Amino acid sequence: MQLVHKSRAACLSAVETYNRASAMYREETFAILMLNAWELLLKARVMKEAGGKPSALYAKRVRKKKDGTPSKRKEIIRTRSGSPMTIGIDKCWKLVAGYPNDSIDTLGIANIEALMEIRDNATHFVVTDALLRKKLSEISLAAVRNYVIATQQWFGVTFSDLNIASIPLSFDLDQKEVEAVAKKSSTMVSKFLSHMQKVEGALPKDESNFAFSVRVDFDLIKKKDENAVKASMVGSNDADLTVVVEQDNVPPGFTLRYHHLIKILKERYSNFKQNKKFHTIMSSVKSDRKLCYERYLDPSKKQSSKKSFFNPNAIKIFDEEYTKKNATLFEPEPS
Repeated sequence: MQLVHKSRAACLSAVETYNRASAMYREETFAILMLNAWELLLKARVMKEAGGKPSALYAKRVRKKKDGTPSKRKEIIRTRSGSPMTIGIDKCWKLVAGYPNDSIDTLGIANIEALMEIRDNATHFVVTDALLRKKLSEISLAAVRNYVIATQQWFGVTFSDLNIASIPLSFDLDQKEVEAVAKKSSTMVSKFLSHMQKVEGALPKDESNFAFSVRVDFDLIKKKDENAVKASMVGSNDADLTVVVEQDNVPPGFTLRYHHLIKILKERYSNFKQNKKFHTIMSSVKSDRKLCYERYLDPSKKQSSKKSFFNPNAIKIFDEEYTKKNATLFEPEPS
């Protein structure tokens, strides 16, 4: 669990840096820290699948015989200090992508690769370009969303105490200015944006838990609404900002499907059984709109089948009724 804790800390540092508007070099710093968070998380997953053996992460190479010819045996690659060198993030995601359950898919990997592009091109970015900031924000939002989903599914880790499911974004309401600035993009920025567009366009359109980028749109509606949030626009009258959540979309925070929740509960408790007691608790969880969101498979037909999505806070309800297992490498001692 130590790798998971370190990974979570790296993610929090990344988000805190991004949210600090006065921070210099914040988009690039976010990419570096978020990549570190992902690498540690993927390594923790590889270790978990290997039964907690650290040797599953060791980088190896083919030994050479005394005469210089390659041997059939492999040796561990060592660092300058003599410690075992570990496999890189690309090797990790290839391993996790091959797991039969709760793997990472093409969209999740593409988002991580996009973070690598941001990191590698950081020296070419002076992030005043409007379109560049917009694209970096979309990729960053998706990176945090994907990370939260992965940690919840793979290790049952929750972020309910921190509420980092999304990153607050500053956005430019003057689209004409955005377009004007975009025309002045440097050659390197233009190449980066063009590459990101090609990558995103080539990605599969299949349903996925992960996303390459997340687009956030705001509509300013000039009408009075007591529940609306006031927004002040330069050169215009005050307007009410209305955020509309479409009913066929799952609200943020409801990241666990039923089978994911069951898997976490089985791994978490020593006396867990899907019996009458469980179904009684589950019934109360499903009736709580803060813990369970039910979406119709066909939103236009209220008689169609439903699919349930759970907030990780639902786990706390089960904590009150079941006994946690003893501490293991991936489950700390209950507090």
